[in-house]
Amino acid sequence: MQNTELMTEIDRLKTKFAGADVNKIDVLEALIEQAAYERIYLRRLNEQAIKTGLVKIHPDYPQKQQSLPISTEIAKHSAALTNILDKLCRHLCIALDDDDEGLSDYE
Repeated sequence: MQNTELMTEIDRLKTKFAGADVNKIDVLEALIEQAAYERIYLRRLNEQAIKTGLVKIHPDYPQKQQSLPISTEIAKHSAALTNILDKLCRHLCIALDDDDEGLSDYE
C-alpha cells in the first residue's frame, strides 16, 4: 500500500483496538484495511454530495425529483462501514465487566 492517507487511517483504527489480542488484530488485518478504505471513500463521497446534492430537482416542476447515483453509493458504503466496524468491535473490543463498573474501590 502506497497511499499515506490510507495508512494513516489504518494506524488510527489500530490504535482504537490497542488493548486487543495481537493475534486477533493480525487475523482481522484485511477487515481493518477495508474499514479504513470505506471511511476514506465515504468521506470523499460526502464531500462530493455537498457540492452536487443528492437529488436532482426539475427547475420547472419541483415535485419531479430524481435521486442521484451518489446517494445510493453513500448509503451502500455507509452500510458496509457500519457492518465492518460492528464485526471489528465484536472481535477486538475488550469487554468491560458491567457489574463492577470500577466501584469496588469505594465499597
